[in-house]
Amino acid sequence: MTCFCEFSHLAQIALIIITWLGVLAQLILPVYRFFHRRSVIHTVLDGALLFGLLELLCFLVRCNQNLPRLSVHLPVPALFCILAAAFAYSGISLCKELRRSKREINEWSVKEAIDDLPVGLMFSDGDGHIILINRKMAELSHMLIKRLPRTLGDITDALASPPPQSGAQAMTDVADCYRFKEGRIYRFCRSELEVEGLSGYVQLSAHDETELCEGNIRLRENNEELKKVNLRLRKMYERMEDEVREKESLKLKVWLHDTLGSSLLTIQDVKNSSSTETKQKLKDLNEAVGMLSASRTTAKGTFEEAQMKAQQLGVKVTLDGYIPPDTTAEQLITAAVRECVTNCIRHARGDRVNVKITEQIGILRVQITNNGEVPKDKITEGSGLSSLRRSVEASGGDMKLSHRPAFALTLYLPRKEEDTI
Repeated sequence: MTCFCEFSHLAQIALIIITWLGVLAQLILPVYRFFHRRSVIHTVLDGALLFGLLELLCFLVRCNQNLPRLSVHLPVPALFCILAAAFAYSGISLCKELRRSKREINEWSVKEAIDDLPVGLMFSDGDGHIILINRKMAELSHMLIKRLPRTLGDITDALASPPPQSGAQAMTDVADCYRFKEGRIYRFCRSELEVEGLSGYVQLSAHDETELCEGNIRLRENNEELKKVNLRLRKMYERMEDEVREKESLKLKVWLHDTLGSSLLTIQDVKNSSSTETKQKLKDLNEAVGMLSASRTTAKGTFEEAQMKAQQLGVKVTLDGYIPPDTTAEQLITAAVRECVTNCIRHARGDRVNVKITEQIGILRVQITNNGEVPKDKITEGSGLSSLRRSVEASGGDMKLSHRPAFALTLYLPRKEEDTI
């Protein structure tokens, strides 16, 4: 069987190097176990194996240097078996230790978990000596003092008066918060640990509150905007009573205008009527006067009433289209018809008023014309037409007047069936 001493010099050097690598592998294993497990039995066993490999390495070196002949001859197959067993034992043991360290909780796993936290953490004893500091707190320390802190006082002094070169600024509106040069905001909290066994230790934490602070700033801006809106609302409420009184006054003016106009036309018609028609027209005049008295009944203001009233005055009102009943649109159309009937008699000297209604996309288009004389000049709005225009615009509609090629009053009213009157 071939002996190690019979190998060539280069082959012996190669085997020595392989044995030396085995010694290194066996050296790593007890060191790792000592710091991670601290098992006495495994440490003694690994130490014994390491000592054996060192003796083997010394033997091979002496043989290679042609020292005085040794009485022991080491077969090469046996040497290979020893080295293979040593490498296998070291590799398998290291893999087992790595898997066990991932499953078990130890000081290294705790340190790794703390380093992965997004919160900066630092622990010190009662004298201020730092025991543990995680990666995030180390980064903040480098921003503040350009180095790792040696004691707790290094950080607390820097927070009390941030160095100009750090770029950190203490926020005046939020306590214990600092805005760093990168734009992030951190809140530093110091607390004394009162858990049993940790009395006297101090914890310093740094929480990233950038989003919270920015949200508070936006909230304050929104509150300021709401204050302005509330101020405008209060002013609007203060003006509301005046607007309501003005609206009621406008309605009363329109009603008086229509009633008095109708009464005056009736009086004029009575003067020009024969004796057989005088009695009926006096009756109509009596009803108009009664409406102005305290005992009058409230007029419904329907389109049919306007038609009947116009017929009594000698004007025929025709309708082409549909009027939504019991709506603001019907009230405005009725008021417009009454005004047009009055103007037809007084100014155009006609006896027919035509009302045409079409609907497009929820908008009623109401066009009112007559068969009287064509106005010579542009129509000037009196109190009746002006009052009608204000009422139409207050409801969200529009009113247009034209005198060429003939008189036409056009209303654009939003159709709201639910807007009953």
